[in-house]
Amino acid sequence: MKIITYIALISVTLGFAQDKNDEKLLAVSNDACECISQIDTESDDKNLGIKDCINKSLDAKIVDESSAENKVVEMNYKTVENYLVQHCKSLKELAFTENKKFKHASSDNVLAQLAYDDGMEYINEDDIENAIIKFTKAVEIDPNFAFAWDNLGISYRKNSEYEKAIASYKKSLEIYPEGRLPLLNIAITYNLNKQYDEAVTYYNKFIDIYKEDPEGYYGLGLILYTQQQEEAGLDNLIRAYTIYTAQNSPYRADAAKKIGYMYKDLKNQDRLEVFQKVADKYNLKVQNN
Repeated sequence: MKIITYIALISVTLGFAQDKNDEKLLAVSNDACECISQIDTESDDKNLGIKDCINKSLDAKIVDESSAENKVVEMNYKTVENYLVQHCKSLKELAFTENKKFKHASSDNVLAQLAYDDGMEYINEDDIENAIIKFTKAVEIDPNFAFAWDNLGISYRKNSEYEKAIASYKKSLEIYPEGRLPLLNIAITYNLNKQYDEAVTYYNKFIDIYKEDPEGYYGLGLILYTQQQEEAGLDNLIRAYTIYTAQNSPYRADAAKKIGYMYKDLKNQDRLEVFQKVADKYNLKVQNN
């Protein structure tokens, strides 16, 4: 029996984010974001924790349990989820934090670890220049400190020094070739540096190792679509969306938005058969908002 998935193509702008008078929805989002900031980064089910935070924040603001009100709650859940993806820094940090349990997540050298910790404080304060100095010191003291190389790469990327960022990620991958974040980040950085073939190569490496992680399909899909490989790009985006949805990830909202862009683009080209072909493959039905 085929299970049909319905996707609502999300508009580019978020309605309530424009409505500064809607204090209730803004308050729910702020409460949810604060709750998300308390979720353990080592949690085995971060997405469930995020969902609980959103629901608890909604429950605190909406007490009427009538069927009509429940429809409003559902609508608000999606709206809050969309808003958090765009504006909640804690959500992004939680979703893109590497697990600290692997061997090279910390350093046995106290001086290297102290330099790394200082670097993390600087990068969290958006003081990128000092973050680079501290992470550089950490890897000079302990060249096998993969997390320090990762965050040095992130710092260089934030500073638009893409070649140095790529070199840092490669150092991390020499130490731990299966590192989730350096594989993802080097693909992102190659894309930013307009080295699209290299970006595709690393997204494919990521997917080979992390087949159930939607981030690889999401990034690969965007690149392929913009490189005029519309069918392959859409296929990867819809695959990412289905995984996000199965995982209850709030990032399904962003994937739905990108799929909406592709739908509109193909419609404008009078090529909706391309969209329909891929949508049928995933038993996806479109619901226009």
